[in-house]
Amino acid sequence: MFLKNLLFSIILISGFFLTAELVLALAGVRPLLLSEDPLVGFADTVPQFIKANRADGAEMYITAQNKLELFNFQEFPQQKGERSYRIFCIGGSTTYGRPYQDKLSFCGWLRAYLAAADPSRDWEVINAGGISYASYRVAKIMNELNHYQPDLFIVYSGQNEFLEHRSYGALQALPAWVINLDATLSNTRTYSAMKRAIDAVQPGSADLSLKRDQLAVEVDDILNHTMGPRSYHRDNLLKQQIIMHYRMNLVRMARIADSVDAGIIYVKPAINIKDMSPFKSEHSNDLNVDALMRWQALYSDARELQQAGRLDEAMVKFRQALAIDDQYAELHFRLGQVLFGQRRYDEAESAFRRAVEEDVAPLRILPSMQQVVAEVAVAEEAPLIDFPAIIRQAYRDEYDHTIFGSEYFADHVHTNFEGYRKLGKALFDQLVELDIVRPDARWSAARTEAVRQEIIAGIDSEDEGLTFLNLGAVFEWAGKFEEARRVLLRALDILGPNEDIYTRLASSSYSIGKRDDAYDYLEKTRALAPDIPGINSKLAMIRLEQGRTDEAIEYCEIEMKNDPVSHLPHVCLALSQIEQGEPGKAKAHLDRALELRPDSGYVRLTYANYMIERQRYDEALIHGREALRINPVDYEAHNAVGSILLAQGDLEQARYHITQALRLSPDHEAARKNLERLQTGIANSNDKKSRSREL
Repeated sequence: MFLKNLLFSIILISGFFLTAELVLALAGVRPLLLSEDPLVGFADTVPQFIKANRADGAEMYITAQNKLELFNFQEFPQQKGERSYRIFCIGGSTTYGRPYQDKLSFCGWLRAYLAAADPSRDWEVINAGGISYASYRVAKIMNELNHYQPDLFIVYSGQNEFLEHRSYGALQALPAWVINLDATLSNTRTYSAMKRAIDAVQPGSADLSLKRDQLAVEVDDILNHTMGPRSYHRDNLLKQQIIMHYRMNLVRMARIADSVDAGIIYVKPAINIKDMSPFKSEHSNDLNVDALMRWQALYSDARELQQAGRLDEAMVKFRQALAIDDQYAELHFRLGQVLFGQRRYDEAESAFRRAVEEDVAPLRILPSMQQVVAEVAVAEEAPLIDFPAIIRQAYRDEYDHTIFGSEYFADHVHTNFEGYRKLGKALFDQLVELDIVRPDARWSAARTEAVRQEIIAGIDSEDEGLTFLNLGAVFEWAGKFEEARRVLLRALDILGPNEDIYTRLASSSYSIGKRDDAYDYLEKTRALAPDIPGINSKLAMIRLEQGRTDEAIEYCEIEMKNDPVSHLPHVCLALSQIEQGEPGKAKAHLDRALELRPDSGYVRLTYANYMIERQRYDEALIHGREALRINPVDYEAHNAVGSILLAQGDLEQARYHITQALRLSPDHEAARKNLERLQTGIANSNDKKSRSREL
């Protein structure tokens, strides 16, 4: 009897909810999940496409002007024709086609193959890939694209999930199953209607979304606020939350596509693991000072042995360092290089993949996230294009290894145009398999090759030069200055004198110690654009480092005249006057720089070092700690504060800051010397205590 009653209750409740879902659907109620992200909100909405008329009078949708910095220009008819099949390619910069543009993206290759193979339809392949766009922004764009009669979405997303700073705020205190349950229920009209009704009466009482992080209307990535990936730290909780959010957004995309009866194809992203080192490495938090010193000694020895070509000995040292700390990403990468050099490819690939997993600035999709793409595709019964498998087969055909690197990748995540071509062809083959595309009798291997030759012939030199310039900018930001300089020189050969190229060449040359080259490139920049803010300050700093203080002062005075409110020439003048033995004049300029930019960590650190030289440690400590408040991961500031505390005899606090400096920058020579002084000071202190006890 109980089972009958239970079964009857289940049927009754299910019937009620099914009826409610049907009634609400007829009433036009949309599930919240189709329009809202359960974990993040956005400050505003700006349309991706706007209505416009072409010169011939055709009514089109075109990419909005204010979106062209991050998106390719695209256009398509406002009214879809009867023969049209509309495909939106969505995702991040790989979808965009970086380091190229739309024509050489996988969308461009797919568009070309479709037009050549099946003229029975008007194929509209619209590239809606946005540079630096993560999955939550991609899903948001889909809500707009759904109004444009899509037939199919192709999703290539996952490389930018860690790019924007965001916090899940109060959501961090909630169990994952609660957030997942809210997202699942938000896919029903009944739950969505209840939440909206309750919130209308008591705003916020039932809305989990109010706890969401609010993001800027457009991408505001961490890259724009740092020189390199300094702001990234190891945060395993945030990492898992971001991966959960990624999975949720991939599911949302399937639901959004389904809401307008459009298809969806997922692409598993591929990455360069062999020829791109980790963006940021950090030591284990459990590593003590003694262990850190042993690790550094082993790592330094191993690097020297590696550079000398003594790979067997280097591997022994690397593995010994690994036994002390296995969380430092760069160590796994270097070990992978040694193993690759020994042709131990399987072990090398494992080491390279571990380096990606341990990267504290994960600007490449993580292996666990690649698996998420495959799992979501299965769960949503959607086709999956396994791009890594495609690239792996290409390696098998051409090389004696299958470890992804510069053979097919232009940088850390973007392939060369041949990689994009292979992905475009794989998508074309998938559409043929789904019976969406029906190639005519002319389609053949020869015609496929003709399409390839046609696109390659259409590449103009300016596009190629801009490609290398974009690539140089990526490498420069990532701290890969040798690589940046190499591709920027190629851009210069193609494009000729160019202010942006010269500026970036100066930066990369300076960073690898080529001061004369940096100076020459800055002078060439100044010849093209004499009013660029800060350029004279940069020239002054180079001359100051070269001991040519009189010239440095001249450049500073020019900068001050051009930009009276810039703090940089005052800092440079102060340093120049210190070199000339005029510390009193130097202090006046440091005071002025501080007045102009009290929030500058660079000014604070310079002031702290000035006070350290004069043994005015209390004042130095104020500025050093303020520099750390402004940027808690500034290893130079940690080392300066450590130096001050060491001089003041506060050995424990000095140990903390010097160790932090070395954790953040293991090759920091001044911090290493401070650590040796610290160890000597501790040993002497312990020795005195021991003698005191003996007495």
